[in-house]
Amino acid sequence: MSYVAPTPIARRPWWQRALRNPWFWVLLALVLISAACMVHTYVIVHADTEVEQQGQKGVIPGITNQSLKLAFHYAWPTAAVWSAIFIFLDRFRTRHLHVWFLCFCWGACVATWISMHVNTWMAGMLSVTGGVDPASGAGPAVYSAPFVEESCKALVLFALAIGMGRRMTSVVQTVSMAGLSAIGFAFVENIMYYARADNYARVTASAGDPKQAVMELVLLRGVYASFGHPLFTSMTGIGLALGLRSRSRLVRIFAPTTGFVMAVVGHMLFNGFSSVLPMAILKKLWFVALGIVASVVVFLVVRTVREGRMIRYRLEDYVKGGWLPNSDADTLSALRRRQWAALVALSQGPRRWWHTLEFLRVGTDLAYLRDAIVRGLDDDPGPRQIELINRMNVLRPAAITVARGAKLSKPRLFAFLKRRRNQPVNNELQWAPPQA
Repeated sequence: MSYVAPTPIARRPWWQRALRNPWFWVLLALVLISAACMVHTYVIVHADTEVEQQGQKGVIPGITNQSLKLAFHYAWPTAAVWSAIFIFLDRFRTRHLHVWFLCFCWGACVATWISMHVNTWMAGMLSVTGGVDPASGAGPAVYSAPFVEESCKALVLFALAIGMGRRMTSVVQTVSMAGLSAIGFAFVENIMYYARADNYARVTASAGDPKQAVMELVLLRGVYASFGHPLFTSMTGIGLALGLRSRSRLVRIFAPTTGFVMAVVGHMLFNGFSSVLPMAILKKLWFVALGIVASVVVFLVVRTVREGRMIRYRLEDYVKGGWLPNSDADTLSALRRRQWAALVALSQGPRRWWHTLEFLRVGTDLAYLRDAIVRGLDDDPGPRQIELINRMNVLRPAAITVARGAKLSKPRLFAFLKRRRNQPVNNELQWAPPQA
C-alpha cells in the first residue's frame, strides 16, 4: 500500500453542519416527544383518581408538587453517580454527547411513559387491584413489568444498532448506552416511588413519619438495589453487541434474544423475591446479586483490555503498510496514553483538545473497521478506510498524536494579556511615509 495524501475539505459553518446532520433532527424530535411524555406523566400522577371498591366510591389523592420535589431531591444523586460510571466506562470508542443524552432521555421520558400505560393495561387484564400504597399490587411487578420495562429500555438500543450500523460493535460501548437508558428509567421510577411513599404517609395516619418512610425506600432503591435496572438492561446490551460482532446469522439472532430473555428473567426473579421472601433471606440473596454484579464488572474489564489489544493489532496492519506511523498504534491502544494525550492537548487550548479527541475517535473507528474486515463483516471497506486515514492526516498537525514524552504546557493567560497590551490600536501605519 502507498501513502494516501490527505484531502482538504472545506468545512461549512456550524449551523449548516447542524441542519445537514440527521442526528440534529433525531435529537430535536426526541426532545419534543420526551417533553410531551413527561408532561402527560405529570398530569396523570398529579390528578386525583376516583375508585370504587365493594360498592363504595372514593378518591385517591394525586401526588403533590411537594412530594415530587422531595422525591427529585433524593433521586438525582443515584442517577448522577450511575450515569458517570457508565459514561466513564465508554473510553475506547467513546460516543458523542448526543448519543449519551439520547439514551438517558429515552429511558427517563419515553420508556417510562410507555411502561406506565402498558403496565396499567396489563394489570387490568390480570385483574389485579391495589390502592395508593406502593407496596400493594405485586402481580404486575412479577408477571408483566419485567417484560414491558426491559422491552422499552432496550428499544433504543436496537434503534441505534439499525441507525449506526457498523459503528456500534463494541461490547463496552453498547453496555454503556444500555446502562444510561436503564439509569434514566430508574431515575423517573424512583421519583414516582419516593413521591408516592411520601404522599401515602401524609394521608395515612398508620403509615408513620413520612420522612422515615421515604428514607427507608431511598436506602432500598437508591443504594442497596440501585444496580437492578442497569444490570438487567446490560444483559441485553451484551447480547446485542455479541450478535453485531458475529458473522454467523444464528448468533446474530440468538445472542440478542438470549440477552433480552436473561434481562427479563433476572428482572422477574428480582421483583418476585422482593415481593414474597422475608427480609432475612433477601439479605443473603443480596450478596448473591453483588456476586453477579462483580462478575459483570470483571467481564467488562476483560473486554476493555481485549479491545485495547485489538486496536493495537489492527492499526499495526496500517503501520506495516506505511499508511500510519507507529506512534498511532501505541497511543490509541492504551487508555492511559489516550487520557494523557487529551490532558496535554487541553493544557494547550480547547481547539487542540477538541482536535485530539476527534483524532482518537477517528483512529478507533479505523481500528474497528479493520477488525470488521478481518472478521468478514464488511465487504466493501476501501473508500471508508481511505476517508478515515485522510481524516487522521488532516487532524494530525492540530492534535496531540504522540503521548510518550508529551508534557503539559504552562497556562498562557498572562502571555496572552501581555500581547493584548503591547499590540497597536489598529494595523494601519501610525505615521506618514517619508517625503522625497
